[in-house]
Amino acid sequence: MPTIDTGRIALFHEDTGSANTPVLLLHELGGSSESWAKVIPLLAPHRRVIAVDVRCAGRSEKPPGPFEMADIADDLNDLADALRIARFDVIGAALGSLAGALLAIRHPARVKNLMMCAVAPDMAGPTRDYVTERAGRVRTMGMRGVADASLKNSFPESHAAERAAYRGIYLANDPNAYAELSLALGRLEMTPADWGRIAAPTLVAPGAHDFLWPPAIGQQVADLIPGARMQIMTDAGHFPHLQAPESLSRMAMALFSG
Repeated sequence: MPTIDTGRIALFHEDTGSANTPVLLLHELGGSSESWAKVIPLLAPHRRVIAVDVRCAGRSEKPPGPFEMADIADDLNDLADALRIARFDVIGAALGSLAGALLAIRHPARVKNLMMCAVAPDMAGPTRDYVTERAGRVRTMGMRGVADASLKNSFPESHAAERAAYRGIYLANDPNAYAELSLALGRLEMTPADWGRIAAPTLVAPGAHDFLWPPAIGQQVADLIPGARMQIMTDAGHFPHLQAPESLSRMAMALFSG
């Protein structure tokens, strides 16, 4: 069944590929497992691929009221239990990168390797203000009221076709659920000590054209994680999995086989 009730939350997930070590794909704010549509067929010949809709996104349960990003990490740990998966490699994008980091911190035995595409060391300052303000706008205006500005920030002009294709995924979000997920992201606080607890081999792989979290921000994260490597995707913006799936997949397979 593609939807599993863990007892805490019902999570929709896609599960495909070979019987090798699973790789867990964690999507961005505003996206879903569908965001990985171009990456999954590149990884599936080599790995079992699990792409999940986190709580309040896609086809997963959308409980009312606030929650924290740590709850998402715990949801993922429960999903692994339900699927009888001891360990997996993890690829995250934006919000998914932070969920993957929290999974590696809170449940270190679960994460074999960690790849983060678009990540920042904390949400303090402009990022927190931005997602909080947008959450309020979504509640009153709906997704269409913020779509143009949000997608322009995430997709450089060189990826206008990908932006247009993604627009439908973004507009399909439930506004209240999207707002709660935005606020959970905005409340996240990560200290250097938190990042230093990540023991899994880690690759930070930002897009060269990421306006929101440029490579310099990604380098700050890599510097906080023992042994982490940094590799820039020259052909991507804020959403490398949507904008440069081939580059992302090559980097991921190199990390996983290293």
